[in-house]
Amino acid sequence: MRKTSTLMTTVALIAAGSIAQADGHASLMAVGLTGDKTLVMIDSGSATATATMDVTGVDRLLGIDLRPATGQLIGVTPAFEIVEIDPATGEATVLSTMDTELPIADGASVIVDFNPQADKLRFMSGTTNHRVDIESGAVTVDGSLAYEDADMHSGEEPNIVAAAYINSYGKPESTAMFDIDATIVAVIQQTSPNDGTLGAIGKLGVDAQDSYAFDIATDADGNNTAYLATPGALHTVSLEDGTVQDTWELMGVEGNLRDITFMTAM
Repeated sequence: MRKTSTLMTTVALIAAGSIAQADGHASLMAVGLTGDKTLVMIDSGSATATATMDVTGVDRLLGIDLRPATGQLIGVTPAFEIVEIDPATGEATVLSTMDTELPIADGASVIVDFNPQADKLRFMSGTTNHRVDIESGAVTVDGSLAYEDADMHSGEEPNIVAAAYINSYGKPESTAMFDIDATIVAVIQQTSPNDGTLGAIGKLGVDAQDSYAFDIATDADGNNTAYLATPGALHTVSLEDGTVQDTWELMGVEGNLRDITFMTAM
């Protein structure tokens, strides 16, 4: 796919899902988050940034994600405001404020990701696990993150730094949640997202020292592709055994991606 050169072309591609083929690699448009509030438009087919913009109306974003049910780009601020971000202008509009704050340690990772089946926001940091209705801001405090008793890592402290759901297209009949644990550098399944139970799947084989941005892109046919961004690289990852499948140099991105979401077609 030809690399876009203007922001408006990039936004048009995002709106269309931009599903194509480039050198045998499916090409999807993604939005990454760097710095405090800078969005980076990325063509996954060429692993190249095509445009950047700062989000206006907020001082900082904890994370971003596509809301599959509506196609909205959603972010969360340190004040626990849930905002909708216009990908064409970067303007943020407050939708609601969470009624329960998430305890976040200094420097700790924050997970912002939608459960597409329930249309609820999964919001986590450390071992704290929240479920949020973004229309009202109502928070349900779910079970703390912990490895299952039968898991080889049972009793170890999880270090979940990124997460994503499969089937994130529209409002699917089923889904499943997968995480990245930066301590054991592995893909994890959150086997019961509401209970917080974790089961290790397998080692990634790349160690990015806590700098991981992870998302699972779902197309209109229900095909899921797991993407992992680490400093200077974009990878696809197997959800069956956790291993990195393919790797591309990530070009045109200044700084490390703190989060990434794929703006698949609706």
